[in-house]
Amino acid sequence: MIYNSTTSLPEKAIGEKYAFLAGSMDDNTTTNWRTKCITALENSHHIFDPTLKEHDSLNKCEIEHHVHWELDALKRADIILLNFLPNALSPISLVELGLYVASDKLIVICPKEFYKNTYVTTLCKKYNTPIVLSIEEALNTIK
Repeated sequence: MIYNSTTSLPEKAIGEKYAFLAGSMDDNTTTNWRTKCITALENSHHIFDPTLKEHDSLNKCEIEHHVHWELDALKRADIILLNFLPNALSPISLVELGLYVASDKLIVICPKEFYKNTYVTTLCKKYNTPIVLSIEEALNTIK
């Protein structure tokens, strides 16, 4: 099952796995990394996808609801895939990295071209957080 902030979060069921898709937004529908993850994980995991195409037009109340939904979903997730795209700034993703780098449930995807690659890599090494260069590598660590 796929959940987003317009749906209620499920109670966590024993024996079920939950994955949160964190990271840079990608509007390119032909190479959307979130779609790749959903396709690879939908038969083995419940998926929390915080993507909201209309995010920039939300009012204050809607943004607060979305942020609380994300924080609750991150807490429930067994695995957090955090993807940094090469040409994105990703300030929220950097915050999520700081919140969860020491959690033992984070898998970071950070290409060398990402402008804060050294920072991200250093944090991941410090906390023994898995870091890979591609979505495919990350998905292979889960299966």
